[in-house]
Amino acid sequence: MPRIVKGLVALAVSAVFGLAPLTAAPAHAESIGSCTGGDFRWTAVNGAITMTPALLTFTSVGRLWGCTGYDGITGATFTGEHIAWSDCMHPADGPLTVWVHWNNGDSSTLWGPWPVGMAQPTVGPMQVVDGFGLGNWVRVTADYEMMTPELVMGCLGPGLTTGPGHLSATMM
Repeated sequence: MPRIVKGLVALAVSAVFGLAPLTAAPAHAESIGSCTGGDFRWTAVNGAITMTPALLTFTSVGRLWGCTGYDGITGATFTGEHIAWSDCMHPADGPLTVWVHWNNGDSSTLWGPWPVGMAQPTVGPMQVVDGFGLGNWVRVTADYEMMTPELVMGCLGPGLTTGPGHLSATMM
């Protein structure tokens, strides 16, 4: 399978309760493909991010575009699940699972640790654990919108339950 697809699969963003990676990410690898843009929305499904740490489940829905490196793949949609300890100062720290549906009909599942902090972007390797690109790694760069009026007021008040972000990915 093309490595670009394996990497792009990991791109889908939103985390899930997880396991340790099956193997270590490559120390240095050439890019075999990338998606230059994407957006997503995360939602806390069983509570809200507040000043008190809590174990939350987050879901994500998003799109990828500008994908190159593999014939026929130009974009994708994805969903994700992230089970993570969360509070306003440490937004989410836990494993992420992402299910990617490529525009050519193929699909991929990505998994990896995904510690979202206040400093952005969040960057990390995700492994393609099923489907197209199986065994490849993807370097995902996600910018969660932090320090917006909604985030600040949510943390000072009843909590934050949803938010947007932008991303890109490179397959290795």
